[in-house]
Amino acid sequence: MTPGGWRYVAASVVGTSHEKLGGICQDANDCQVHLLPNGEKVFVAAVADGAGSALRGGDGAARACSVFLHLANDHLTSGNSVEQISLDTARSWIQEIQNALGKEAESISIDPRELACTLLGFVSGQSCTACLQIGDGVIVVADSEERTYGHVFWPDRGEYANMTHFVTEDQAVEHLQFAVVQRQIVEAALLTDGLQSVALEYQQHAAHEPFFRGLFAPLKMVGEGRCDELSRSLKEFLSSDRVNEKTDDDKTLVLASRVNGSLGAHLE
Repeated sequence: MTPGGWRYVAASVVGTSHEKLGGICQDANDCQVHLLPNGEKVFVAAVADGAGSALRGGDGAARACSVFLHLANDHLTSGNSVEQISLDTARSWIQEIQNALGKEAESISIDPRELACTLLGFVSGQSCTACLQIGDGVIVVADSEERTYGHVFWPDRGEYANMTHFVTEDQAVEHLQFAVVQRQIVEAALLTDGLQSVALEYQQHAAHEPFFRGLFAPLKMVGEGRCDELSRSLKEFLSSDRVNEKTDDDKTLVLASRVNGSLGAHLE
């Protein structure tokens, strides 16, 4: 296996509150590994949560994720590096995503607000990672073999409780959180707000390390690329009573680990 490669899993599942009402999952995710001409492998991922009040929030979330991956791919294919993703780049991407959602809304004769969603974006190369976020959810990373997990941004809940910001807002760019991590990331997780209650320790304002250690363990046993088997296991875990006892919201989780030959255990 080539050093610096990525293995990853991803799953989005409907919450019990939506399931009882016959609703569908309004979360979405999209991931890929981009190979640069110099052999560097860049992991690109997006996670989004459609607004519960939006008529087509799930469609907006899926579209936002796919457009983000397209924009990141275009950036890298054009010969640009991860280091060249700047705040201005991130702002332009948000505007492009807004334009795409606006066109989609127009094509089906609805207001763009009916496609409202949050967005987490992640582009990670060998020694530099660019992260962006609008709204709640969280990106958690570990940058050493000790696997100490920390959040990049704390979830943006907005001005009032149970509120957040969405990509479709006119002032969305003003609520954009952006960071460049200038060191090698060895593990990363992107998740929507449906998992915040189990993945974060609110009093300590920190990631709940046992949650991430347990979930990353099986990923260390597989080779590069997306592991469909573990993605199915992750989906079952997110739909389990163990998780649903703590949250009834839709849940999305993307886990990515840099290939380094380490071992782990199985999901429980």
